[in-house]
This record gives sequence, C-alpha cells and structure tokens, in this order.
Amino acid sequence: MIGGLLVLAYYAGLPAHLWDPEPGFAVPAPSQRTPAPDDTWQLNFASDGATMQTHAASMVELPDGRIRAFWFAGTREGSADVNIHSSVFDPATGDWTGEQVMLTREQVSEGLGRYVRKLGNVVPAVDSDGRLRLYMVVVSFGGWAASRLAVAESADDGSTWRISDGLVTSPFFNLSTLVKAPPIRYEDGSLGLPVYHEFAAKFGEVLRLDEDNRILERSRIGKLRESLQPLVLVNGPDSAVAFLRNANNSRPGILWRSDTRDTGHSWSSLDDGQLPNPGSAVGGVRLGKDHWLLVANNNAVERDDLYILETRDHGQTWQTLHAMHDDAALRNAPVSVDGFRDMVRTALSSIDEGPTTKDQRDRVMQAAVRNNCRSDFCVSQFDYPYVIRASNGDIHILYSWKKSLIAHAWWRAAQQDDRQLPLDQRQAHVEAAR
Repeated sequence: MIGGLLVLAYYAGLPAHLWDPEPGFAVPAPSQRTPAPDDTWQLNFASDGATMQTHAASMVELPDGRIRAFWFAGTREGSADVNIHSSVFDPATGDWTGEQVMLTREQVSEGLGRYVRKLGNVVPAVDSDGRLRLYMVVVSFGGWAASRLAVAESADDGSTWRISDGLVTSPFFNLSTLVKAPPIRYEDGSLGLPVYHEFAAKFGEVLRLDEDNRILERSRIGKLRESLQPLVLVNGPDSAVAFLRNANNSRPGILWRSDTRDTGHSWSSLDDGQLPNPGSAVGGVRLGKDHWLLVANNNAVERDDLYILETRDHGQTWQTLHAMHDDAALRNAPVSVDGFRDMVRTALSSIDEGPTTKDQRDRVMQAAVRNNCRSDFCVSQFDYPYVIRASNGDIHILYSWKKSLIAHAWWRAAQQDDRQLPLDQRQAHVEAAR
C-alpha cells in the first residue's frame, strides 16, 4: 500500500511537460523553387583570414532574414587561443560583415564557472520569440572525448551573450557529447539537437530539448558503435533520415544511413547510404518529400572535392547537381608549394568578400600553405559543410576552405524567375527581389 502511494506521489510530482503527448516532427514546407544543374551559385568567404586556422562553420537565419555564421578559429584546432568567431550575411546586399570574435575561451570559462581548456564546434538555433541559442563543445581536460556541451543565449541577434549552465547529457561525469549538424524542430516547438559521443563508443543521438534546455527525450541513432556527426533530415511528421560519418576502420569509404518511422523513438540499424565518403561530415537540406540535397566529399579516400548531390527518390539514387570543387587530380600529380600558391592566389582574386586587402590575403596564403603543404607538395581540403534553406527559399552552404577560410556558397531562389524574363529585365527583377 505504502509502495503504491509512493509511486503515485512520484508520478504526480513529475513536471507537466512529461505528461504531454509526444509530438511529431515539424516538417519543413516544400521548396517552391529548387536548384537546377545550370543555376549559379555565388561563392564568397565569410571569414577574412584573421587567424591561421578556421574550421567547423555553422549558421542560422535571424528573424530579419540575415544569416549569422559561427566557427572556431585560432592557431590550430584545440589550441588555447581558439575562440568563437562570427560574421553576418545580408542577402539584400550580398555582403558579409567583417569577421569578429564572438566569444572567447575565457568568457565561456567565466560564464560556466569552471576552467575551459579549449573550444570546439558550435550549433545555433533561433526560437519563435527571436532568442538565439548557441550549443558549444567545450573541453576542460583531455581531448574531444572528454568534451561537454555549454549553452550561450542572446536576445539581440548575437550582439551580446549570456552563458548558461551546460547540458547534462551523460552519466559519465557529463562527458563526451559533441555537436555538428543543424537542429530540427517538433510540432510543439521543442528542439531536436543531433549530437554524438566519442567516449568508449562512437554513436549519434537526437536530444529533444524544451525552451529551458531540459532533455525531454533522447534517442540513439542506429545500433553500431562506429558513427559520428549525424545529419538529420525530417521527411514527414513521423519519419526522418540520418546520415552519419563513418568511424569504422574495417569498412572505410562509406557513409552511414539510418531511418526512423516513429518520430525518432527507434532508428534502423546503420546501413550503407549508397554514397562514397572518406570518413567526413556531410551537410544537407530537405526540399520536399523524398527530395533532399547533400553536400559532401564525393569519393572514398580524400577531402579534396566537394559536391552538391540530389535525390528525388528517398536516397535510392543520387545525381550530381553541382561540382563545387574537385582537386582529385592532385592525388596522382601533387602540386608544388609554388603551384599551390598560384592556385590560392587565383581563387582569392575571383572573390569580392572575405580577405580583400593585401595583408589579409598574405595571411591567408601563409595559413593555406601551413595547413595543406608538406616540404615539397600540397593537397587541397574542403570539408565540414553546413547547409540551411532560408525562409525565402535561398540555400546557403558554409564549409572549411583549405582550413584557412570559411567559404560561403549561395543559391538564390529568385534566379529561377530570372530565366523567364528578357535579359534587359533581369537586373531590375533582381533589385526588386532584394
């Protein structure tokens, strides 16, 4: 009798949100316009070469339609001088603001009330009330396997920040939780944060969070212990697909895939995603039911290319929509350091955003050579894509360009209309759209 009363008292004392019916996924509206193979992608840089290494960019659309990007930057990944940098893109002008330091390691350490040795990936989210949340990987000791998640919040589009307590995501001293890919939403407004773990086993999860960053539910993606950095694309109210980086050295060269048909309560076993992959992260967006774009290294061995891939049949077949970069030829014919400098110089001369001054471009050249060259040859590296579809239908891609800059590829949905206009009317149409 007493035991029964205790059980009843326990359940009566649970927070009200735990009694609510579990919500379905919030399904993104289908795109009215989608990219075509001959469409133009505008390429520029969100960073300006202020540091020797930049990596792991993410972004979010602000309430006014601008895009705020984040990345970590410093001497090299994991060094004590790595801070969180940011820049804002205005689609009305096509311009990025200057790169700025958004949060320092010392600021995060002070806000958390504990020592922070290094900063890593960050993932942003904007709530319906305009609040900006930033989930940050922080490490107090050891490597990335000893990381935890901290949360920063901003009520002014990222101008100022308040560091809140970190998420409690693991029973092992709250260690080994990292982020990489964009969050998803549920019908009740709660947030689905894709995370992954590297302590003892490597696997992905989705954490469903309320507005106070409390974990309402968690679901493990797949059954194997050899995957990282899940990208989750919602396909319907109950269905989603996850693509995960392969951490299985015995089965190299593939991209993992897992599906759910019960709103993430269970996920299928990891399976071959039907795409080659060199063990690198992918980005992507849903354009419609069973219609997805992925941005990925499109080979099994190196990160020296970057492709936009499209499927219209739930991932059964894939087509190349656009080749952003392809330096695969350098594998068999390595380029000299001088030849590599010429490649970088040519790339920088073709852009009008990012590093534009001589000093900035000199720093980028120095960083690119240091990050990509050995004593007598160089390689190219394009990786860590992050993709969003803005409310106006535009698609934005950020990625690490030779670990020296954050590159931005922008597809304007309005260009689909431009094709139907006479040439002399297209510029006027573009200006009106802005």
